[in-house]
Formats: sequence, C-alpha cells, structure tokens
Amino acid sequence: MNILLYRLLLPRRYRHYLLKANGNKDKCHETILHGTYYEEYDAYDFGHKTPSERREYLTDSVRNKICRKVNDPAQQAIVMDKYRTAEHLRDFYGRKFMMLQTATDRGAFLTFAQECGQVVVKPTQDCAGRGVKLVESTDIGALNALFDSLISAHRPFIVEERIVQDASMAAWNTSVNTIRMNTFQHSGKVEHFTAFLRTGRKGSFVDNGAQGGLFASVDDVSGMIITDGYDEFGHHYAAHPDSQVPYQGVQIPRWDELKNLTTRMALQFPKMTYIGWDLALTPSGWVLVEANIGEYIAQQITLKRGLRKEFEARAYGDATSSLSCS
Repeated sequence: MNILLYRLLLPRRYRHYLLKANGNKDKCHETILHGTYYEEYDAYDFGHKTPSERREYLTDSVRNKICRKVNDPAQQAIVMDKYRTAEHLRDFYGRKFMMLQTATDRGAFLTFAQECGQVVVKPTQDCAGRGVKLVESTDIGALNALFDSLISAHRPFIVEERIVQDASMAAWNTSVNTIRMNTFQHSGKVEHFTAFLRTGRKGSFVDNGAQGGLFASVDDVSGMIITDGYDEFGHHYAAHPDSQVPYQGVQIPRWDELKNLTTRMALQFPKMTYIGWDLALTPSGWVLVEANIGEYIAQQITLKRGLRKEFEARAYGDATSSLSCS
C-alpha cells in the first residue's frame, strides 16, 4: 500500500504521526493497523522485533482503548483536568491553587502571585510538561504581561504555589523530581504497579521525559530504584549526567507513606479502575502533583519488556478478558 493511500485511510488524529514516519512503510503499517505512534516504534525498537513481539507492548492507543472500557467517563474527565483534580483532592494537594480562565481573573491572579512569591502555571488539560511556566517575578508589570499572554491563549490554566521539594529528591536535579505510581482498583481493593522516578535535566524546571527528563523504574514493594536512568531515545545512564547521582540501589524515602497516599486518593474515584499519580516529596511529606491515565513508555523502556498482558490483567481484573482489545 502506498503512502498516499495510508494518509487517506488513517484517522485524522494519527496523520501527523504518519508524516513524521518519513516514508518508512513499516512505521506506516504499525500506525494504520495498530495505532502505534512513531515515537513508540523507535522507543521500543520495533524495527528489530517480530509482529508477535511488538504486540507484547502496551502502546498508547491500546491503553486508551482499555481505559475507555474500564474507567467511568465522568470520573476520568475529572482526572484528566488538573484543576478539577486539585479541587476533588484538595486535602492531598499540599499547596494553594486557583483557576485562570477569563479576563475577570486578573485581580485574583495578581494577588495570588504576589502572595506566593513563586507560582507554577499549567494548562488544565495538557500533558508531557507542555505549557508549564515557572513564575518567579512579583513585579506588577511583568505579571500583567504574563496574564495577557495567558488569556490570549483562550484556554484555562491552573495557577499553583511552587512545590518546595525535599533535599533527598532534589539531589538528582533542582527540577521537581517526581514519582509516577499507578493504581488499579477493583471492589475497593487497590493495587500498585510499575512505579518509576522522573528526574529533570540541568536548566529545566520540569522532569517529563518528553522535555528531556530521565526516568528509572522503582520496585513497587520496597521503593528501591531497580534500573539505570533512561531517556525516551533509549540512552541509559548509571548516574544522572548532570549531578552524577546514581540510580540503581537508591531507596526512595517514605515509600510506605507514598503508597498509602495513592491508595487513599484512588478510593476517592471508586469508578476509576486505572489512574497514574505524579507525586512530589516535600519536607513535610508526599503531595499530589497531578493525576492522569499516563503512557507506559518509561516502564517498558527501563524494564526492557512489554507490559501489555500485565496491564490488561490488572485493568480487567483477570488475564483472560483482555483479548478483545487489539
């Protein structure tokens, strides 16, 4: 099948990925038949894997299909909105926040930013660290200019007090380095699965892999880091390339507290089977950064194996009911 025909047949949401495949017919085949994004194709080294080996991996399109089956749409809509999540889980948020959406919010924004001294501004419904701004100025002129810029984007933002992270987590990088912990819930019982650490790079405020950050898998039971650090291009590092702090064998502090916190938060969404939680450690304990139904790129790169079957088994409650999702 030629590339032009692929472009005509492919759903609109995938067409820009197809263009980036740069004429690679195997990538095009993966995209149109399986919804595999070109980043996933490269990250999982699909060019050197058989079709059956490829299907062992949990791609983003498969994960989204599963989430549509097992998660309640109304509760998932809350999880996918940063402001609504913060409102719903205010007791776990650990910092002040506000919504910025219309021109009438100017006064509240100026007061909030000046009182906090440093604030973080995020689009309420974006991901991968896109659009996140650290605001350190309290100058009225600068804040007014920023407000005008944000309002001109015609989308809502959450403005929140900057997280001050614990020194133990700041060792890798001064970005807010977070833990992603995934929970699966059935009949009020919560299971934790495939946690990982994210660390930013020098000069970056965010730790997301899509923004150049590094990640390493963490043992769900003990909280010990069990892999090297990796980036989304598959490069691995025994130690952080900027700070030289190692990955494997390092114990994440207050691990039981983190697991208890995510269990309690998961129970606030009784109709959500799967949620990915991003958490930061402050001197007074773990706080929620945001929730999502996040990708599985980091875990599958660091563990060097596909996790589709294990994810499906937890999402559906057993390993046999997942066969209809191709």
